[in-house]
Amino acid sequence: MIGRTLAGRYYIVKKLGNGAFGQTYLAEDTQTPDKKRCVVKQLKPIQEDEFTLREAKRLFKREAEVLSKLGDENSQIPRLLAYFEEDREFYLVQEFIEGNDLSTEIAVGKILEEAEVIQILDELLDILSFVHQQKTIHRDIKPSNIMRRKKDGKLVLIDFGAVKELSTQIVNAQGLTSLTIAIGTPGYMPSEQSQSRPKFASDIYALGMMAIFALTGINPDNFPKNHETESIIWRDKAQVSNELRNFIDTMVKYHFRERYTSAIEVKQALKQLLSKKKSDILDSTFITPKSKKTKIIAIPVILIIALAGGGYYWLNKSQPVPIVYENSEYAIQLKYIDNWRVVPRKTLFEPLAKFYPPEKKVKDTSVEVHFDIVNLPPGTSLEQFTNKTISKIIEFPEAKIIDSRRIELKDKIAHRVVYTRKDSSGDFISKHLQIWFLEANKAYLLVYSAPEARYDDFVTTVEDTMIPSLVVED
Repeated sequence: MIGRTLAGRYYIVKKLGNGAFGQTYLAEDTQTPDKKRCVVKQLKPIQEDEFTLREAKRLFKREAEVLSKLGDENSQIPRLLAYFEEDREFYLVQEFIEGNDLSTEIAVGKILEEAEVIQILDELLDILSFVHQQKTIHRDIKPSNIMRRKKDGKLVLIDFGAVKELSTQIVNAQGLTSLTIAIGTPGYMPSEQSQSRPKFASDIYALGMMAIFALTGINPDNFPKNHETESIIWRDKAQVSNELRNFIDTMVKYHFRERYTSAIEVKQALKQLLSKKKSDILDSTFITPKSKKTKIIAIPVILIIALAGGGYYWLNKSQPVPIVYENSEYAIQLKYIDNWRVVPRKTLFEPLAKFYPPEKKVKDTSVEVHFDIVNLPPGTSLEQFTNKTISKIIEFPEAKIIDSRRIELKDKIAHRVVYTRKDSSGDFISKHLQIWFLEANKAYLLVYSAPEARYDDFVTTVEDTMIPSLVVED
């Protein structure tokens, strides 16, 4: 197949994967000026008699039309570019999604934090709610069928199982069909789907199993089951809140009637869960002054968003000169650029210091960096603080987390988050960088907030000058 041109235009470059239902290839569309890359899926009916081919062709056209509608109306589902039959085989041509699938994030032995799993669930439920509203069941939800798109970090749901179904059809002389092979993946496939009777709740089961995989680092096919209820035993393998455990337990009930009925219902339940967790978010309180023995550490950040107005900043093209901001009362030092404006705290309800780059207008404060120090309850761990902080973030309007991961900053373990959200004014989408670490029951926080279109103008200054320069005195 490599080197072959299909339908007179799709040149096959390499194989991307294969399975029981056919092959998947990377191809180039030779009829576009830049030979745009696309994905070609080859589907082979299980039989090749005339009755089977006629029925397979009808099913193929029906399901291709469904995929076309899904991809056209939702940017987080690949667009269907073409479908055709050639040499008694069927082909789909879909948009190529550049990025990595979630098997790089959700893998055996790797455990994600509760807040990260909630964020993945939240975004996937938005996509799956749309799919279920279109009366479509995905049938094969698993990490390898979810892409993290490189250009914006959003999740994309790929490889719908419905079209695979035509490869499993047997057609008799009367034109009646019956399924011979269940569509799905062991460990993610509930009982009704294994019997070729998938429901919307079958997708919910698969999504719940993927969440359990992420929280435990254990492959879904390796969990023991309760012999009386047939439910999987996983709660003792994950260190998460009881609220999330109960929520996921409902997703993965053995009988589909006991689960949430659709992604729309799950989304509502997740909103309620987050609403309950909202009251547990740590309140920000301020520290008392410290003594003055210094050591240099790299600073992390929590994003506290105080964006106002719209307007833009002009980037200073001259060579920037770092200078030191000092606060002797709180025993800190921090470098910033000499043409930036510094506003110290005026009330106890404000951050310790705010930094503004050169402004186009005097009252234009839509780009901001601020630093703060927060007292924490004794024994608070980085994971607990991170979970609570990210839970708060994803409650913001249209919040989308682009990057969330542990990082090393000199002798500290910190957490870094980048996300977008609708600004509090509702006028634009803002983008934010947060990095934070904990020491002696205190969180050290640096905040960078900007309109999405201006984020890149100043993020280098924040990451290369401000973050590495924080001095905390003992």
